[in-house]
Amino acid sequence: MIGGIEGRDSRPVAVPVIDDPPRPTVRRAVDLWRLLVSLSVLLVAVLLAVATRDFVRRAQQGLLATATALPEALRDTLVGTVQAVALLAPVAVLAVWCVRRRIEPVLRVLPAAALGVLGAWSLTRPALVRGRPDGWPEVLDGRDGLLPAGWPSAVYLAACAAAVVAAGPWLGARPRRALWFLAAGCGALSVAAAAIVPLDAVAALAVGGAAGSAVLLLAGAPADRPTAQAVADALAASGIPVATLGELPPDEQQLGEGTVYRAVTTAGSRPAVRVFGAEDRNRDLFHRLARRTLLRHPADATAQSPLAAAEHELLMLVFAARTGARVAEPVMAYPVAQGAALVATVAPDSRALSAVRDEELTDQLLARVWSSVARLQEHRLGHGALRPEHVLVEATGEIRLAAFARGRLNAPPDMLGGDLAELLATTAVRVGPRRATACALAGLGPELLATALPYLQPLALMGPARHQVARYDQARARAAGQKAGRRTLRAGGRPSLLKDLAAEVSTASGGKAVPLAHLARFTWKSALGLAGAFLVLHLVLPQLANAPAAVDALRDANWWWVLAVLPVTFLSQAFSTLLQQGTIPARLPFGPTYQVQFASSFLNRITPGNVGGMALNLRYLQKTGIETGAATASVGLQSLAGALSNTVVAAVFLTWAGRGHAGAHLHLSAGRYALWAVALVLAAGGLLGFTPPGRRFLRDKVWPFLRAAGSTIAGLATEPAKVAVGAVGALGLPLVQVVGLAMSLHALGGGLPFVQVGAAYMAARLIANAAPVPGGLGALEAGLVAGLTTLGVAAGAATSAVLVYRLLTFWLNVPLGAPALNVVQRRGYV
Repeated sequence: MIGGIEGRDSRPVAVPVIDDPPRPTVRRAVDLWRLLVSLSVLLVAVLLAVATRDFVRRAQQGLLATATALPEALRDTLVGTVQAVALLAPVAVLAVWCVRRRIEPVLRVLPAAALGVLGAWSLTRPALVRGRPDGWPEVLDGRDGLLPAGWPSAVYLAACAAAVVAAGPWLGARPRRALWFLAAGCGALSVAAAAIVPLDAVAALAVGGAAGSAVLLLAGAPADRPTAQAVADALAASGIPVATLGELPPDEQQLGEGTVYRAVTTAGSRPAVRVFGAEDRNRDLFHRLARRTLLRHPADATAQSPLAAAEHELLMLVFAARTGARVAEPVMAYPVAQGAALVATVAPDSRALSAVRDEELTDQLLARVWSSVARLQEHRLGHGALRPEHVLVEATGEIRLAAFARGRLNAPPDMLGGDLAELLATTAVRVGPRRATACALAGLGPELLATALPYLQPLALMGPARHQVARYDQARARAAGQKAGRRTLRAGGRPSLLKDLAAEVSTASGGKAVPLAHLARFTWKSALGLAGAFLVLHLVLPQLANAPAAVDALRDANWWWVLAVLPVTFLSQAFSTLLQQGTIPARLPFGPTYQVQFASSFLNRITPGNVGGMALNLRYLQKTGIETGAATASVGLQSLAGALSNTVVAAVFLTWAGRGHAGAHLHLSAGRYALWAVALVLAAGGLLGFTPPGRRFLRDKVWPFLRAAGSTIAGLATEPAKVAVGAVGALGLPLVQVVGLAMSLHALGGGLPFVQVGAAYMAARLIANAAPVPGGLGALEAGLVAGLTTLGVAAGAATSAVLVYRLLTFWLNVPLGAPALNVVQRRGYV
């Protein structure tokens, strides 16, 4: 114990008053870890069964031979034992829960078991059956236990594993380990008795683990943390008996940063107690993993146990106090039951800075906060999560910094600058960028304040601070839109708190513009480089085999017609621009939107299904100040309008061309796919509607998105001019491509009516859209050549025309789109 709290006294101790609310239902990090591990094991099992089928079959044949060599009586005994356990254990657990009226775990176990059955049954037929040995299941003939020897099957084993995982949060450590031992033991004994193939048993356990974890993530489970009574017992054991102990309200707790209690000791002191549990450690592991993935030089300390984290925070508080900063006075760190730990600090009547009312948030108060931060910066002590939630304001108006669990001595510049940027951004959300900068200048001085400039970027902020800034910018964009009504948007003109702060800090510190620090481990250029390498190796190089034929054809080509194809690329992007302008009520500027379309076309060359282009268009609309829901609705409308226009144009060309030409009829059995789609939609709707986390997701995420999308569609419906512009863009895109193909064919001497060229192009386009490759690469070329030759064009002319057409309308977008992407990034459009 370091000091500040009086311990035991000689007066009689009354029974403490412990406020111990039920454990909240949360999405636990451990369930996500288990889901990822289970899916990884399942993926390995499927790859082994499919990619190394012969090897797996031989290996399992050897194991099967070993199992069948056991005495028949022993095999029957093993099978009977497994069947008895598999029958009685689930019934016993469900009966105990029903008697004790524990309905909540039953509502998790039954869906998890059903999902395990569905997953195992759908997986074993198409994938794992290929790796089974030839002699199985014939070796089971004549072997019986309580039931036929093939039971319990891999499907039942998956259901049991899923049920064990889903029941885990409501079981103690010993019952949970016992049930896992029974499930794994049943699988091992079934393999030993040749009742289940080894790979099927491993896959079944993995499916069960994934199914149970998925249900717990969707429906939630009790948080893995000690009870308030266990915390009171730990305090008493450490020499601080409490008279009362209670949690702070949920809105004052920080997810993943421990559970904070307010206590009153028997001597009258009022410590604050932060308890770190297993759930906090698991969330912290995800936090560290994310930062190590995204950042080049993450300044996080190594992973720690709850007790080590509590001791680390205690030590950091001691060092922070030595710098002259006003921090929470440390008392002690102590272990708690269930592997948790607590750290206690002196906490006079205080509240978080985030809970202070706006009228009480004075410049003097903020300047005092920054003065303490300056002492930390001067001694290179990083906080790691410097937000108003971690600044305590006492009744006297004094402040104290708290929550140093992520603190670090001799912190690197990235961490120190990130602390300044985070506190600047989160206080500017409350008081505005100008006032926040002025208060920081008063406490830090111009030199220290200037060090924050390179870190005023989203990657430098922790998740909660980043979300606060994003919500602030969204609210400003929404207010600007409501004030201006139907307005002309400015590319990159969305309100940005971080940009405003950078301008204010640069002015206040008297410094020049400073480039942003390079924090990201992966950039657009590195990602595009990897995607481009994959494209070249797997898609482009096979296309080069046709290059000699294209060169030979170009020698005899009509170059005037070849040059006439060049404008098709530029016209296509113009029609794409019109389509985007016609799917948003506000007025988009043509020039920047045209540049973004070229950049999108470049991304579409290296991403399947136009995913890259849609993501870039979405980002562009967001940067203009459009809400995320409205921007997503606009991108969705573009895709829908494109699909409808392709269908209409294809129907016209195919009908017109088919009047005098026999064709093939395409029959698609869509009924069964529609049934599967309806079933998936109903299942997802049930999970969202009947679970508390699902209802929260609908209320907080889905409904605001649908409202924004609905307002976008309603706004377009009142403007016929917008609809007309969008229709021109949607219909012009396929038509200009048909024109380009027709001119390419004419340049190579292939005479074919325009209508038949259009029919061949649209048929090939419909087929290529189903290919999971960028731009239908390979599939479209093959479809075009096949269609043109079917319609009577010579094979050489058809192949050459298609290659020239694709060179001038598909590949030309690469040298044009790559610089366009660089330009729109540099100008802040995306």
